[in-house]
Amino acid sequence: MRRSLSFRLVAVLLSAQVIAFGAIPLFTFLISISGGAPASNMTINDWAQGHAYDLVVGSLVRAADGSVRLDASPALRAYMAEQPRLRVAAIDARTRAVAHGSSPELAATLAGLGKIEAASLRFHISDDEDENSRGYAYRTAPPFEDMLIAVYGYSFQWNDLLFVIGSLFSIPGLLSASPMIFGAVAIAWLMVRRGLAPLRAAAAEVSRIDLDSLDQRIPQAGIPGEVAPFVTAVNQAIDRLSAGVATQRRFTANAAHELRTPVAILRARLETYDDVTFTQELKRDVRRIQTIVEQLLTAARISNAESAMDEELDLSAIVLTMVADYMPLVIENRRHIEFDPPPSTVLVRGNRRALECVVANLIDNALRAEPEGGTVLVQVGRDATIRVIDHGEGISHDELSKIFEPFWRKDEHSRGTGLGLSIAKDLVELHAGMISVTPTPGGGATFEVSLERILT
Repeated sequence: MRRSLSFRLVAVLLSAQVIAFGAIPLFTFLISISGGAPASNMTINDWAQGHAYDLVVGSLVRAADGSVRLDASPALRAYMAEQPRLRVAAIDARTRAVAHGSSPELAATLAGLGKIEAASLRFHISDDEDENSRGYAYRTAPPFEDMLIAVYGYSFQWNDLLFVIGSLFSIPGLLSASPMIFGAVAIAWLMVRRGLAPLRAAAAEVSRIDLDSLDQRIPQAGIPGEVAPFVTAVNQAIDRLSAGVATQRRFTANAAHELRTPVAILRARLETYDDVTFTQELKRDVRRIQTIVEQLLTAARISNAESAMDEELDLSAIVLTMVADYMPLVIENRRHIEFDPPPSTVLVRGNRRALECVVANLIDNALRAEPEGGTVLVQVGRDATIRVIDHGEGISHDELSKIFEPFWRKDEHSRGTGLGLSIAKDLVELHAGMISVTPTPGGGATFEVSLERILT
């Protein structure tokens, strides 16, 4: 199960806060030794007071009669051995009785407080020759809540800093910091939830978009700057998808509509049977329908990656085959066709059936445009170009920019569906090629297909 982004962000924020919490002593320590905050009157030796105090508390023992004595633990003895100036004392806060094991000198100094009761006290003994010596007195927690523990003359060691950091992450330290920790978690969670609210709203908008609602977009109002590029990219993707779906729907609807034209013509010929022209016109109409359907199927298969596009093909052989296939129809329509091959083999990479459809479409268009008795010229150049040249009425300058648009025809009386050249253009572009049309000198049109030749 994937963790939510909210959980990850809160975890990162909480981890950063924990690290910062643990780093507080380090920063404070660096400030104290650098003298950056002289008003605090804190020296490096003050970092040892907590450790020394804790060792003294750990050495307190309550006797059977209720009295308390200071029985130095091994840890305290080791610590005092490293710090010969260290003095410790435990004093009953109510009776002022000094616990056995306390430093008499330190106990006597604290007795000078008289009736002053202090929960905690930092002090310096005035007649101490070392001006940097510090003392600390603190009233203990249960079970020795009536005892005032004092330490004096401690000096900093590196394990004192580790003790301070460790105490922060001890159970008492964490309990005391728990309000801050839980408050930080709650604040982080609320901030993350609030910050990600626009992203969740955007996701909800996307989930409602389907093929019937591609006009909807993700609102960008209130979207954070970090998320805005993602939302923009999604909206742009929906734009492309919407345009593609609209094109496909328009193509499908128009194809079904336009294919009715040759079918209607074929039906009319069957109903007005004429022995002289029937066979010739029937073959032409059937051939036109077959060419259109085969081009549609080929384009669909290539678009769906169902047909290979990496065949090594002899371009001249493909064009020659299509010229030969059209020869009977050329003869029946009292036209001529001429094939001009390249001087050597020209290899291209692509799909054989797709290129055959392109050539078939161009030859079919040229035969319909070529006047009776005229010659359609088909050329294959050594630079992997195919030219199909007719000598008919030609194409006007205004029509040149429209001729490859789906369903475009010169006029309503023009024969054909207006699909062939559009599909041919798509098939050529799937081969990373180009198709163009220019006027034929003397009249007519010249269609040229440029492909990438395989160099051998």
